[in-house]
Order: sequence, then structure tokens, then C-alpha cells
Amino acid sequence: MDVGLLGLDTQRRARVADYWWSRAEGEMTSWVGFGHVLDDLKQERAPEPIIASAERAVEDEYQHARWCRDWAVRFGHRGGEVRARSQSRLSFPSASDRENRLLRIALCGFTETVGCVMLRLIRPVLSEPELLELNRRHMSDELQHSRVGWGYLATLDNTQKASLSKRLPERLRLLRLTCCESGEQDDEGLVPYGYFTPRLLQAAHDEAVRELILPGLDHLGIERSS
Repeated sequence: MDVGLLGLDTQRRARVADYWWSRAEGEMTSWVGFGHVLDDLKQERAPEPIIASAERAVEDEYQHARWCRDWAVRFGHRGGEVRARSQSRLSFPSASDRENRLLRIALCGFTETVGCVMLRLIRPVLSEPELLELNRRHMSDELQHSRVGWGYLATLDNTQKASLSKRLPERLRLLRLTCCESGEQDDEGLVPYGYFTPRLLQAAHDEAVRELILPGLDHLGIERSS
């Protein structure tokens, strides 16, 4: 597909190119983060199938960064080396090492769940066959990635559940910040080119929390404090 035939003027095409590059950086950051989660799962002696799924997810996230990089270049980005925004291991104030491991694993499951909803919401608006195929492949991976976090949460004992419950409001606030405050512009005309607008990001977050994350926590017996 020649992206020059998509009907974008020079300025808006550059905006889409920059956006896809930003997504590449985000996916590379997820690659780093999933590597930390994989290490957490190994330290927590998670069941082998969960560890195997996390290992696959690490590989997938690197591939996702390459996909986004390639689309950025196709829209006119100059290219270059895609770097993660941070190499730091996410940590939470006053949490022990083990609590931090649990919180990272849980947040990973939550963010990947939101990602699944986001990809589903944007799919009907995509018109180009290659973008639709990318969406399909990405969503398939994202679903498997979300199962890493949720699969581990299903193994928690009551003490771990209580520890997670205590910090749940803080984690949900961080989830919203992570998923909804990423600086996209409110330009609905760019959505057919894979652009996640603030409206779509907020809608995906709200639906995922309401329909999947909170019911999932209830199902696992993880209490939600206000």
C-alpha cells in the first residue's frame, strides 16, 4: 500500500508518522516492562505455563515496536533507532520487594486488558486491509499478554489478595494515567490511520475497568476498597 494515496495532507501525514513512532517507543517501553514482569514471575515461582506466556510476550512486544516503527516510516518518518522511554523498574513507595513484584504483575494485566478493548474499538474504523491485519495480529497477542497477569492473580493466596486490595485504588489511578494521559490530539479524522484519540483512549479505559477489570477482581475474591 502506498500511504501517499491515503488522502492526508503533508502536515497531518507527518502527525500520523510521529504518532506511530511514539507508539513504537511505547511498545519498546512495554518490552522492557514485560521483561521486568517476567523476572518477577520467576522470582515468585509462578506456574511454568504463565512464565512461558510471559516469555512469549517479551518477544511479541519487541515485534510490536518494529511494526509501529515500520508504519511510522511508511507515513514519512525519517526512522532511526527506537528507544524505550525508560529502563527503570516500576516501583511503588513503601512497598516491599515482594509487594512490588505483585503490583507490577497486576498492573501489567490491567494495561494489557485496556489494550485489548482499545484495539477492538478502533477496528471498525480502520479501512486499509494492512492496518486491519495488523490490528488482528496485535489484538491476538494482547489477549494472550493480559492472561499473564490475570493468570498469576488467580494463584494468589489470601494474604497476597489482601496486599493487592490495599493498594488497588492507587493502581487504578495509575492505570488511568498510563492509558489516558499520553498526549494524543483530538483529531477524529486520523483514527482510520490507526491514531488513538483521547476520546478512544478514555472509552477503552472506562469499558475495560467497568466490564472486565473490576468484575475480574470480584471473581478472584480481591476486594475493592474505595
